[in-house]
Amino acid sequence: MIADLVIPPQKITILNANLTHFELTTSPTTSLLYNLSFTMSIHNSVWNDKADYHEMEVDCYYNTEQFDSRKLGDFMLKPRRTRLFNLTRSGNSTIDLASNGVDAFKRSNETGYFNLEIWLKGQRIFEADEGDRHVHLSYQCKLRLQLMTSQNSTTQSNFNPVKCH
Repeated sequence: MIADLVIPPQKITILNANLTHFELTTSPTTSLLYNLSFTMSIHNSVWNDKADYHEMEVDCYYNTEQFDSRKLGDFMLKPRRTRLFNLTRSGNSTIDLASNGVDAFKRSNETGYFNLEIWLKGQRIFEADEGDRHVHLSYQCKLRLQLMTSQNSTTQSNFNPVKCH
């Protein structure tokens, strides 16, 4: 009998995040201007094996539309070790929001809170008796971020870390 090799899930957490610019323009195309920074923690929860990560990528989404992507490159984590990534993403991205997406943005803009998703994708390669095994990783981090402005920067509430699934 051959048993499947079970690898515990990695522990992915957004430790902090700030949104300092988030603006939608609709003429002539729908574009999102943004400035987002966050710290992502990747923890190798396997107690006896290193974790080799390959083709790792972080993607940022608003209303199911991707507006930013960054490759992290390949890296290795020793057993029970953590690596932090401090990412600052800013730019102007053309996105395809339907009218309901534009309406949702307007409502969020009125409250000052935006729902964003950060996705971590890639591969983990580990050694097994029968050869290297490749496991696809895909983790979603759901964030509700307050847009920081000069009026609310001193009253900004503390960010509660978000576990990614």
